[in-house]
Amino acid sequence: MRTVLLALLPLLALAACRQPPGELRLGDAWIREAPSEGPMAGYVRIDNGLPEALRCDGATSPDFGAIEIHRSALENGMSRMLRDQVVEVPARGQALLQPGDYHLMLFRPQRALKAGDHATITLLCGTRHASAEFTIRAP
Repeated sequence: MRTVLLALLPLLALAACRQPPGELRLGDAWIREAPSEGPMAGYVRIDNGLPEALRCDGATSPDFGAIEIHRSALENGMSRMLRDQVVEVPARGQALLQPGDYHLMLFRPQRALKAGDHATITLLCGTRHASAEFTIRAP
C-alpha cells in the first residue's frame, strides 16, 4: 500500500500544478530595478485559458501609486515610449510584456525595492483579473 501511495505522489503533485481550464494567469513576472525612487518597468507573460479574447487595460498594486501600460516603438529612427493602455490577449493564447515592447510602467513606489524583493501586481482585463508576485531584478 505504501509503495502505491509513493508512486501516486508525483502524479498528484503534477495535477495540482496544472493550469485549470478557463483561467487568466500570469507567469515569468519581473520588474527591472531602478537606480532611484523613479518609475520602474514590469514584464510578465499573460496566459488566457478562456474561449474569448481579453483586453487588459489596467493594473493595481499596493506597492505602487500608479501603473500604466506602455509600448516601446521605433519612430523615425528614435525610440519612443507610447502610452497604449491596452494589451490584447487572444482566446486560449498569450501576450508577452517584455523589454522593447509592451510593458508596465510602475510609478511612485510605496517602498524601496531592490533586486531580490517582490511586489504584488494585479492585472485588470475587463471583468477578469489575475495577480502575481513580481521579482525585482538588477538591470
